[in-house]
Parts: sequence; C-alpha cells; structure tokens
Amino acid sequence: MSRPDPAQTLSFARVRQLALIGAGCTIMLLGVLIAPLPGPGGLPVLLLGGVLVLRNSADARRLFVRGKRRYPRIFSPVERIRMKLRDRRLRKMNRG
Repeated sequence: MSRPDPAQTLSFARVRQLALIGAGCTIMLLGVLIAPLPGPGGLPVLLLGGVLVLRNSADARRLFVRGKRRYPRIFSPVERIRMKLRDRRLRKMNRG
C-alpha cells in the first residue's frame, strides 16, 4: 500500500486555516449586513472579519498591501491603528 501524496492530503493546520478564512468571510458578510442599521455595529464586525482573513490568507494580504499603496488616504486610519497596536505590543515585549 503506497502512502498518499502529501500535496493531496489536508493537514490539520491547513483545515484550520481554511476554516478561519471561511469564518472571517462570514463575519465580514455579517458586518456588511449590519452596517445599514443605526449605530456603528457594522464597522467593528467588518474589521474583525478582515483581521481573520488577513492573518490567514497570503492572497488577501497581498491585495491589502496593493490597496494600501494605491489608495493610501483610504487605508491611513487602518494603518494608524495597526501601528499603534504594534507599538503597544513591542513595548510590552521589551518590558517583560
């Protein structure tokens, strides 16, 4: 009996990654559906889904970087928050 080709088998890490990408897309869709309702409920939900997708998909990261370079004014609030969180994380690492 021969072993299956590793390229054709799904590892636990790959299944987890695909599940997180699917969950992120679902959360983003939910954020789009919530957005017309009163209050800011849709934006945080949309951003949470985006974070999940960006952390688990190289293609999504590539598109995000391309969009940041092409439309820097649109992505500047996201970049500002990202840098603030990064600085906080680095300070925490240097402290402890």
